[in-house]
Amino acid sequence: MSNRFGAAFGAILALVLLALFSCSTFNLIFKILAANKEGLDAAALEGAKKALDAIGPGYVYVLTTVGGLVSALVIAQLSVTKAGDAPGIGGFRPESTAGIWTTNSVVGIFLFVWIFTGVTALVVGVMLYPSASKTVSDLGTTWLGLAVSAAYAYFGINPGDKPAEQPKPAGAVVPLDQQLQEMIEKKTITFDPGKGELQDQLLRKNTSGTQITGKLQKLVLELSKMSSPEKPVRIRDLLLPSTDALHVAGRAVNIGPDFAASLLPQVATDAKVKELGIEEVIFDAAVVNEGDRNKWNYGAGVKHEYDATVLEDHKNHIHFAVAA
Repeated sequence: MSNRFGAAFGAILALVLLALFSCSTFNLIFKILAANKEGLDAAALEGAKKALDAIGPGYVYVLTTVGGLVSALVIAQLSVTKAGDAPGIGGFRPESTAGIWTTNSVVGIFLFVWIFTGVTALVVGVMLYPSASKTVSDLGTTWLGLAVSAAYAYFGINPGDKPAEQPKPAGAVVPLDQQLQEMIEKKTITFDPGKGELQDQLLRKNTSGTQITGKLQKLVLELSKMSSPEKPVRIRDLLLPSTDALHVAGRAVNIGPDFAASLLPQVATDAKVKELGIEEVIFDAAVVNEGDRNKWNYGAGVKHEYDATVLEDHKNHIHFAVAA
């Protein structure tokens, strides 16, 4: 009985979050379409643009947070679902025909609305009106990356470098995990105390859940080459359950801010961001006495300014995320 209650409660909570995410997204999309609709008189067009500009940071914060939670839920569930099987609700497995039909219906509706909302944000915010609303544009590009991660999770595909898994002839490039292991032994990569699982996650030796991508491994390796045993890359978080969609997807790492002042000027440049496939850099530069708190920050691969709420959460670590 308690198992049924837990499944029902989880389903209701997930659907409420999905409704909040979808309705908030479509509210913005409708405002974009209204502000770009042909045939409107000048007054109506101006009113539509003012309505779009009136969207405040609180709205954006709730939308992006709930969107991340919804996407994380999709990826987390698909990662524990066998390819070809229908996703379930948590660990609940109904036995009756009515229970199976209800569960499949709820999951089907959830996935359909999530996909439909994400595709619409991608088409409107990225393909049709990329300059109309940065929020919808970011939402569309992020959703695309997460949709790819969801597919990887469902089919059990690890999007890392295949050569790293195969035997190498003499003189070939050393596999990423071996290079990272050498950096760990040299102590240019360290981990927060009490988080022994981080080393296995970095080397992609964790046996459950999603593994980090090869691209993220490359980024950590490059960061470690800019460090030293006196100022190592101190990894604080890799795979985080349901708190950040990019961490859930294995595309993000948090490192200590110990040498932010010397590291970020080398990494947070347009050239280096493009070379390493970096999607996000988030750090409050005021911590190292910079006047511009967003001095080194990137979002969606370009310079980006985060609001005070986000910066407050990134005083004690530097957040890096790579593209899918």
